[in-house]
Amino acid sequence: MNFKLRGSNSTEQMDINRKIGRLGEHIAKDDYRNLGYHILDVKSGMFCDFVAMRFLDNKLDLVFVECKVGNAQMSRRQIWFKRWCQKAGQNFFLYRISNERLRYLMENEIGVGDLR
Repeated sequence: MNFKLRGSNSTEQMDINRKIGRLGEHIAKDDYRNLGYHILDVKSGMFCDFVAMRFLDNKLDLVFVECKVGNAQMSRRQIWFKRWCQKAGQNFFLYRISNERLRYLMENEIGVGDLR
């Protein structure tokens, strides 16, 4: 199966990047659910992609999660938020999906949806 990951112009490339980002977020949410977390979606433009939470020994385990695929970098705002979380003693996790894992998922059509 052949998937297009490079756009012919900047608008098309931004659309492809958004789709790949949504795929990465979907994969990360599934992984967190498999670990027993509940997922709280946040509005677009917030400091992270979603918040994962679960109760452990009657304590709330809260993780702010930012998903990145391939070589994507965090924005200045996301880096600031990560540092703020560290200073405040909050959990922040950068969930990175390698190009190899993305390629495997796409070749096997696992969760790719409308990426084709």
